[in-house]
Amino acid sequence: MNNLIEKIEEHILSGCTHKENRAVGVEIESIIYNKRGERIPVDSKKEFSASDFIHMIDSECKDHHSFVTCSLEPGGQVEWASKPAFTIHELNHELNGVKKAVESVCSEMELTVVDLGLDPIYTPDDIKLINQKKYQLMHKRFTLSGHHGPWMMRNTASVQVNIDLLDKQDAEECGFIAECISPFAAMLFSNAPFKENQPVGFENMRYQIWEDTDPSRCGHFIDHGITSMSGLLTQYSSYILEVPVIFTTPDKQNEAGYFDGTINEWLNDLNEKNELTDEDIKVALHQIFTHNRFKKVLEIRTADRPPHGYELAPVAFWIGLMEKGKVRESLLESLTRWTETERIEMNQKAYTFDISRDGPMDKSILHWLEWFAEIAYEGLNVRASRLNIQTEKTYIEPLINNIFSNGIFSLQFQDKFSKQNKSVKDFILSKAYHD
Repeated sequence: MNNLIEKIEEHILSGCTHKENRAVGVEIESIIYNKRGERIPVDSKKEFSASDFIHMIDSECKDHHSFVTCSLEPGGQVEWASKPAFTIHELNHELNGVKKAVESVCSEMELTVVDLGLDPIYTPDDIKLINQKKYQLMHKRFTLSGHHGPWMMRNTASVQVNIDLLDKQDAEECGFIAECISPFAAMLFSNAPFKENQPVGFENMRYQIWEDTDPSRCGHFIDHGITSMSGLLTQYSSYILEVPVIFTTPDKQNEAGYFDGTINEWLNDLNEKNELTDEDIKVALHQIFTHNRFKKVLEIRTADRPPHGYELAPVAFWIGLMEKGKVRESLLESLTRWTETERIEMNQKAYTFDISRDGPMDKSILHWLEWFAEIAYEGLNVRASRLNIQTEKTYIEPLINNIFSNGIFSLQFQDKFSKQNKSVKDFILSKAYHD
């Protein structure tokens, strides 16, 4: 097993290619409705589908000589994945090009981008799963491992921030920062106000869904015995080996395979045959769905899909917090003083939105949210000076100001809904929650 742990660490750290100039990327998922307020199907020969949407976006971008990478999630959610960039301004430029293409297609086909983290109307039973063996195997696993796997696959949308790692120490520090702050981010960026045509109240629904999808591969690092910053990468690489395999590396026809056993048993079998490849390790790492996970980058997965205009706020939040130097030293000085009990309790408190409750060190959740915002701003100021760019605070500050003044988006939108005599469907289609 030690040999496999080393190989997994080597794979993760092989992404450390940019030295001190850290690149960042983002993946933004969106749910799409047609003019009748129905989810567009993932694929269909009878009606406009998510696959058709992808093709039209690709064509629009080619017409404008711009690059775009869009793909489909299991329930037909559309995901845009950026190129790695060294500033958020570069990401914003790319995102604006994609938005123009999306707006053009939506106008032509009478579609609505539902910029929420959870489908407000439909259940998993209403959504056809994409016809790919990989996702069929995931569905089979998740129907047995937890209560909300089908909801996660078909009905959620998020923003995933991919942060370059500089070296092993940096990987462990960034991973620990993300681990400690993720429950706060899950509250700050919560944007799932409705479920099955009903307001959810103070429930943090997408976070709850991910927490109850598959205990062996979801949740927080601490749930799997990964408790300390020192040795975190080795602990993580060891942990994933005990997780059951869902699918194996696709064959030449791009069909995923099946293995009945743990990741350790699968990779060890390949290793003993001298057939283990970098791609196999990549596939193994992609079967871990903790709120933060290591690939060749650190992927931070705690943010719901934000409202239109705030899509890059999670990127600015996390890249500001990850800035090295005095910013990180100040952050880690506090985080390393939290007890394991405090961290576990905070992860559980993120199930709901009461930010007046105490968090770690007997300080309120609101106190910590405000402090993290200040630290993120400070980190972004340091970045602007170091990179000689205009400040990137413009991508996070409006969201922070809005939420601290008006409350978390999930609660804001439920409040607006309660004041209008509309069904949830009409409320969503009219974009009344943005008024």
